Amino acid sequence: MPAAIEAIKEADYMIVGPGSLYTSVIPNLLVPEIAEAIACQQVPIVYICNIMTQAGETTGYTVSDHIRAIDRAVGKPLFSAVLVQKDSPSGQALVRYARENSHPVFLDREAVRDLGRWIIQSNVMDEDEHTGFIRHNPQRLAQVLMRWYEQDK
Repeated sequence: MPAAIEAIKEADYMIVGPGSLYTSVIPNLLVPEIAEAIACQQVPIVYICNIMTQAGETTGYTVSDHIRAIDRAVGKPLFSAVLVQKDSPSGQALVRYARENSHPVFLDREAVRDLGRWIIQSNVMDEDEHTGFIRHNPQRLAQVLMRWYEQDK
């Protein structure tokens, strides 16, 4: 943990996510020393919201629900902005995911703004045309995050 704390203290920019909210993102933030180190930083911190809900984990969740879940788990707001997918997946992908009770995470703008978060909306999604699987495209994600970081400096 000392190396992780040191890396957080030296960071110029932090990115949280993407990943399963309750089984990947929040568990890393439940370590009090990690959450406190992040909270003490005066650097831009962006949460990358999932594109689709996860059945049984985030069914029916909006972007603000994701934010509130993280804030509640940690006990304080940790990030200043949230990155969300701009365009909706194809009809084929929506049908594929609906079979698993998974749907696009709805951007409830006013609720997110009421939580004091900036919204970064961009097309960072990759969709496999054969399987219909949706993932974040790492190159597009990196480009958007670097552009936002440069503007925020």
